[in-house]
Amino acid sequence: MECSAPTDRMTEFPSPEPPKQQTHSKGVLLVNVGTPEALDVPTVRRYLAEFLSDPLVIRLPSLMRWMQKPLASFIARRRAPLSLKKYAKIWTDRGSPLRAIMEDQAEALRKKLPKDWTVFIGMRYGQPSIAETLREIAEQEIDELVVVPMYPQFSHTTTGTTVDEVYRVLKKHALHMNVSARTTWYNDAGYLNAQTQLLADYAAKHKLTPGNSFLLFSAHGLPVSYVERGDPYEKQLTQSIRLIVERLGWPADRHNLAYQSRMGPAEWLKPELTETLRQLAERNEKNVIICPISFAADCLETLEEIHIEAGKLFDSLSGKLYVCPAMNDSKRFIDALHELVVRGPRPIVTWNRKLKPLMEPDKPESPVDARLDRLVMIGISLANRLGPGRGPQLAYSDPDGLACAKKPHHEVESFLKKLKEQSNIAEAFVWNTCFRFECYAWLESPQNGQSRECVVRGLREQLFDANIPGVHVNTLFGRHAWHHVMRTITGLNSGLPGDKDLVEQFRTAFQTSEEAGTAGPHAQALVEEAIRMSDRVRKETAWGRLDPGYCYAALSRVQDQLPLKLANMRHVVIGGSTTSRSILDSLYEQFAVKESAVTLVYRNHQGGNMKLLRKAVRRGRRLKVQNYDEAAIHAAIADADMVYYGIDRDEPVLDADMLMGLRDFSESPLYVVDFNTAGSTRGLESMEDVYAWTADRLEAEVEAFAHAMCQDDGFPEVVDEAETWIEKRAPKPVPPSLELPCPERDEAGHPSCGRCGRSLAETAKRSTV
Repeated sequence: MECSAPTDRMTEFPSPEPPKQQTHSKGVLLVNVGTPEALDVPTVRRYLAEFLSDPLVIRLPSLMRWMQKPLASFIARRRAPLSLKKYAKIWTDRGSPLRAIMEDQAEALRKKLPKDWTVFIGMRYGQPSIAETLREIAEQEIDELVVVPMYPQFSHTTTGTTVDEVYRVLKKHALHMNVSARTTWYNDAGYLNAQTQLLADYAAKHKLTPGNSFLLFSAHGLPVSYVERGDPYEKQLTQSIRLIVERLGWPADRHNLAYQSRMGPAEWLKPELTETLRQLAERNEKNVIICPISFAADCLETLEEIHIEAGKLFDSLSGKLYVCPAMNDSKRFIDALHELVVRGPRPIVTWNRKLKPLMEPDKPESPVDARLDRLVMIGISLANRLGPGRGPQLAYSDPDGLACAKKPHHEVESFLKKLKEQSNIAEAFVWNTCFRFECYAWLESPQNGQSRECVVRGLREQLFDANIPGVHVNTLFGRHAWHHVMRTITGLNSGLPGDKDLVEQFRTAFQTSEEAGTAGPHAQALVEEAIRMSDRVRKETAWGRLDPGYCYAALSRVQDQLPLKLANMRHVVIGGSTTSRSILDSLYEQFAVKESAVTLVYRNHQGGNMKLLRKAVRRGRRLKVQNYDEAAIHAAIADADMVYYGIDRDEPVLDADMLMGLRDFSESPLYVVDFNTAGSTRGLESMEDVYAWTADRLEAEVEAFAHAMCQDDGFPEVVDEAETWIEKRAPKPVPPSLELPCPERDEAGHPSCGRCGRSLAETAKRSTV
């Protein structure tokens, strides 16, 4: 038997393959609120019903939560047709703009991320749903998922419900993956840079600056009760805006925040967008930029509610609305999203001081501003508690002299129309209150010393009768007039220091000049600047702590003398003046009077004044009359406890005879508060159980209120801080080469006018120039 020889070779077996390297895939889920899939009522209704069924969106008491879905279905059925019309206005070839923009954002982000990353989109309500998208992610064996709710500012109604839904679906379907969420990025450096640069580029494209436009941030609204329960949305919004305007270089007094998309009867965050736009129009803001701060993608709220509806509203108010687009798929925002996904948020508290603002500040005015070069103020006023302070020196009139010399409100417009016919006056308005009567006028062209004095004398003679005793006329030019305006509107020249009613009175003065046709760009610029300065000095100094209104000060003293609280009484406010609006505001805001307990009686008012009256009276009763002594007014008084007169008439409109027989005042006394310095009532002191406060008595009450306020520790320091703030911003003196020449002199050495030769000595005695 032959055997094979032994060998050293071993049997060869195939070597095992090296283990396969496991792939580690990552995913990003971008989530937004949602949108209907198609333009038809059933689809829109289903979307709304799902949205409103979320208990974090509509919060019902625990005992009523069984009504959540039935209530949502009921509201959805009613709102679907209207919502369909809104969506139809913005629908595109790609369908819903929000869905299309989210797809663009996902594609741009996918290109920015490494190859092992996949980007998905999901909707909290509607399609593609979060549940559907998460199942797709699981099928692709994604190991690590980053969820990015596309809301810069956290709210339980947006980010909170998104995260809740993600984890609910993961648990329900037993989906296993590492999940992290980017829930807080309101102060992320990348996001803030992207939003700020987008806004700066948009403003530069349309040549908008703080000098010619107002910046309004708009955010989706939220019920106040949600914030009171701890929702951080409002706080994060204000922080985002602070950082954006700081980086932008936009002044603090030239921007604001408003809320939109209010739904239901509950109280929501204020101010509301449309109401804010109306207020800006009343302030003569012609250009407003809206930045949709809480929206990362354009949607129904930005495209229809802001672009279309708010745009129409502001256009009807003679303004122009500029709507900055949302960040959408802009390069800087995609870069910020990339960093947010890969590294997480990079919060900042404040910007590096070395960074320059993105927007160049407005160019400073020339040494002699045209507004001030031609400006003259001629007026009379009562002595104020603080005196002239660091402002121009003034001569003060007696109360009786002021009452006799000043024109009633209804005559001011006709006076201004007469001024309009004069070729030497370009613009003018009259500031007419119970404390002052001042005319601000702009000469038609820069006048030499002689012609200027002639025009001023003529204007002074039209304004005031030189024979009235106790009247001392002040005349201020240029920067001195400017300084006087700024001190006055901030309440430094007032009998009540810090009187906040002055701003509304100043606006009314300009509105009257607009109706008379004597308003113009110079007057508008001065009024806008004064209102801004008043707001800024209150915000930036301790002077802001002193902001009583004259009516509030008077009524707070009156209430101390009443047997009942004002909140428990019935009120009739007579007159459509600024004073009447201030009375209404005080009753509602400071004394908690119910709107149903108030009646406003007014005469014919149109345009802006009527809008202001409707706003002031709110849901109170309005009674329109032809005259203030009509029987309808007597009937209203018969049902009232308190009657206020805010009219400006020379003759009384209520006397004792008119009250006789209205009711038994012994059982229900009547209290009459008359703010009219000329007196709207007569003979009431002879009636039992009828108590009246005249304008003089109210002045004494306000004087006592002001005296108590001025006794507070630190009051002089507060005044000094406000004076310094205004002084630093006053226009520079006119350079010597541009000083106006001195007027000629008459034979006695007194200044005289080169045109008419009349001596100015007699007017110089009664006027401070």
